Amino acid sequence: MREITLPTVTINGETYPIYCDLFVLSQIQGKMDINDFERGIIGAEIVRDKNGDPVHKEDGRIEMVFGQYDIKALIMGLTLMINEGLLIDSEQKGTEYVPVDEKYIGRVCDMPLITLSNTVHNTFGRCLESKKNETPKKTGTTRKRNTSK
Repeated sequence: MREITLPTVTINGETYPIYCDLFVLSQIQGKMDINDFERGIIGAEIVRDKNGDPVHKEDGRIEMVFGQYDIKALIMGLTLMINEGLLIDSEQKGTEYVPVDEKYIGRVCDMPLITLSNTVHNTFGRCLESKKNETPKKTGTTRKRNTSK
């Protein structure tokens, strides 16, 4: 396995490695829609019309407003990302992996809510950005999206 430089987060005076990868994304997706997760960790809500349909801006993007954070999503995301960081760290150092659980993180997390939101969202975003920027190798075949319903 390649050596990974792990960012850290400090909670209640304890420093933890934090990391988001495809495994963490799959765990999140197993618990909730990944788009709902992202909106929840930043407190964004979709603006809807009187029929309940999303309102679109002139440029075609869905209009959003900021409301309440999804605390469950924040705790879940932070716990999964810390555990992934702890696992990678233990593998790299040859030490025992000791995971944390959501109950522990929910009780000891002393970060202001906006800092917690930024930490989880930035870590989540780095994972998506790194996957987005990887250029796939050309194999000579083209795959077309099936647009028929």
